[in-house]
Amino acid sequence: MSIPVLFTLPPSNRHEIILIDANSKPSLKALNKLVTSTMANSPNCSEFMSKYKSKEQTEQIQEIKIHWCEAGRDRKVWPEYTIVTDDNFPAILELMKLGAGKDVLEIKVGKPEE
Repeated sequence: MSIPVLFTLPPSNRHEIILIDANSKPSLKALNKLVTSTMANSPNCSEFMSKYKSKEQTEQIQEIKIHWCEAGRDRKVWPEYTIVTDDNFPAILELMKLGAGKDVLEIKVGKPEE
C-alpha cells in the first residue's frame, strides 16, 4: 500500500505530492532520495528565476518536519509539528495513513555546508 504525502519547501509555495511505499521498511534515507529526485524534476518545486541560478550548488535536505492537521485532535496535548527522525518515521507514516492526506511534510532545504 502506498501513502500519498504532500510536502512543502518553505518559505515559498514550492510543493509536490509523492507516494511512499508503506509495504517496504520505511527509512528516512529512502524518503530523502525520493524527495530530492522529485524536487529536481517537478515543475511545482522549481524556484522562480531558477533558470538563471548556478547549477553548481544543489540544495540539500537539512530537516524534515511533519505538520499535523488540527482536525480531530486536541491541541492541548497534540503537537503542532514533529521533527522526523529514523526512529519515529515508521510511526509517523502509520499516523499519516489514519489522517488520509491531512498532514504535511515540511522540508527545509539549503546549500551544503563546507
